[in-house]
Amino acid sequence: MEPLIVANSKFSIDMLKVLCKGNTDNVLFSPLSISSALGLVVLGASGETAEQMLKTLHFGNMKIMYHDLYEELYKGGKNRSLKLVNRMFGERTLNFYDDFLDMCEEWCFASLRNIDFKTNPVVARALINYWVQDKTGNEIKNFLDKGDVTQDTTIVLISAVHFNDKWDKSFTPILTSEDKGVNWPMMGKTNKFPLGKIPHRQYQRPTEARILEIPYANKDLSMLIILPNESDGLPKLVESITYKKLQEWTEPDNMIPTDVTVIMPCFKLQEKYDLEKVLKTLGMTDLFDEKCDLSGMAPGPSKVPKVVHKSSVEVNEEGTDVAGGSDPAVQSRCLSEKSEESFVADHPFLFFIRHNPTKSIIFWSRFISP
Repeated sequence: MEPLIVANSKFSIDMLKVLCKGNTDNVLFSPLSISSALGLVVLGASGETAEQMLKTLHFGNMKIMYHDLYEELYKGGKNRSLKLVNRMFGERTLNFYDDFLDMCEEWCFASLRNIDFKTNPVVARALINYWVQDKTGNEIKNFLDKGDVTQDTTIVLISAVHFNDKWDKSFTPILTSEDKGVNWPMMGKTNKFPLGKIPHRQYQRPTEARILEIPYANKDLSMLIILPNESDGLPKLVESITYKKLQEWTEPDNMIPTDVTVIMPCFKLQEKYDLEKVLKTLGMTDLFDEKCDLSGMAPGPSKVPKVVHKSSVEVNEEGTDVAGGSDPAVQSRCLSEKSEESFVADHPFLFFIRHNPTKSIIFWSRFISP
């Protein structure tokens, strides 16, 4: 699994930079969900189309094996906090090769379904939306909008993911006011967390940002927050990230367990992307035009006109179910308790959610405001 995880990490950073460029919106996406969905297409791609996809996804010539990784992620069973949903829907008149369908199941832990786009695209869209809603526990609704599929649609690639989990130790609600510069709903707690410096401590240079790891209940998953020192330091930080640097920042000798008071926002993010423009920017151009070569998938010419990704993450005091109310005495203790460090996320920051046993990045996000 390691080469696949490294490839996905590199792809995730490339995509983060493209999605953050030229706008000031919140960003949220699951690189693992997107790359594994595209892995289905790679299995049927040939020629220049395949070369572009393999390069963009950092796969090289390795065998694309998502099955083992997904089995690790799905060990929690039906009640797991992470729901990754991938499927390719193809027009029912396409005669997909049996070998291709077998590879989808065996290598990518995903499947393909035929659907009637040609005679009834409205019903096709409704069926896909219902399937996504059901597979994400009713969290992601109306996945495809009107116009996302038409009578001319042949293939739609679906990538959806929802995450909702409890923290290892809950936060306390904190009252905020506009005169302090922040009117977001906030929460806080004091505990021992792995805390790192950027650049790495070994360089003994001035700290530009810090990185904090907050574990979820079963410790298999963690949120890692990258907080610039300066309130306007996020664009520079995003541009500076590389896979090598990210590995360096999260090394154990940089992430030192520290008594720290953490104050951060409560929020729920849900973002949707039509990925055609993003993937073209990253070098995957042929997939969306007449040059597309999917000859290993089905006979006859075909292309992928639509790659849709939608993801949602909820962050609150408990993680899943908010207890409600704010105890001023508890709040006071949280804010007044002395610790070696304070980590106050009251300005834009990055975060990623990592599956710790495999070191897989499940989500990347640029948080601007709730």
